[in-house]
Amino acid sequence: MTVQTPTALRPNVKFEHAVMSAWLDGSNVGLCVLDVTSMIVMLNPAACGMLGVDGLSMLGQPFDNLLDVVKIQPDVVQWLRSSGFEGSRHASMTRGDAEVDLLLNASILKNDDDSSGGLAGDMTSDVAYHVIAITDVTELIQAQRQINSESFRRQWQALNAGVVISDARLPDMPIVYVNPMFETMSGYSSAEILGRNCRFLQGLEVNQPGLVAIRAAIASQSNGYAKLRNYRKDGSMFVNELFISPVKDAAGVVTHFVGIQHLETDATV
Repeated sequence: MTVQTPTALRPNVKFEHAVMSAWLDGSNVGLCVLDVTSMIVMLNPAACGMLGVDGLSMLGQPFDNLLDVVKIQPDVVQWLRSSGFEGSRHASMTRGDAEVDLLLNASILKNDDDSSGGLAGDMTSDVAYHVIAITDVTELIQAQRQINSESFRRQWQALNAGVVISDARLPDMPIVYVNPMFETMSGYSSAEILGRNCRFLQGLEVNQPGLVAIRAAIASQSNGYAKLRNYRKDGSMFVNELFISPVKDAAGVVTHFVGIQHLETDATV
């Protein structure tokens, strides 16, 4: 049996189109493509689902027709109707009875070279296309609103323990909230902590036995407990009695981890 190599497949435009179409149809990211006259030339299934529209009926229609159907706030509609719009915008819309938050990322694709023989070879040279990527960020926005709510903050600020909340959906689980007690315990201000992974408190002691239990709890998305040697901003060591718990959204997906931290008077770990 002869195995066909990727090199042999590269010139095959039909194959490239088939792979691209399969990816677009199965992608979780919505994509809307407009030609130079602002006519809709592509609307993948994910985009149709997020916007609540029938893609077939929208193909070949002016982009304004889609904006008339989809109820997005006026400032975003104005941006989308402006000439040469690019960049990102947060859009709020009503889909059925639900409020939906979308992240729109617009870019301009210009075909400067139609000699490649690939997908770009099917486009007219120098014709610009608008590509709008659409991501449903409803759950992320709701979780962030909860974390930023005054009642939420008062609850954690009043606790006589350090509190750290990390976002489990982002790479390296960055810290998105710390309470004043944690700032006191660690010697770091919230501005110096937010966006970092909690491991910076470990200093060079990255192989502590307690870390095995914490890493296992994160991997299994379950509760965890350990005593860890941590280091303050001034370099002094303190023993951190750490409890972590996953936070789930309405669909049961773990979105955050909450860490409750107590100063341990026994310095042996």
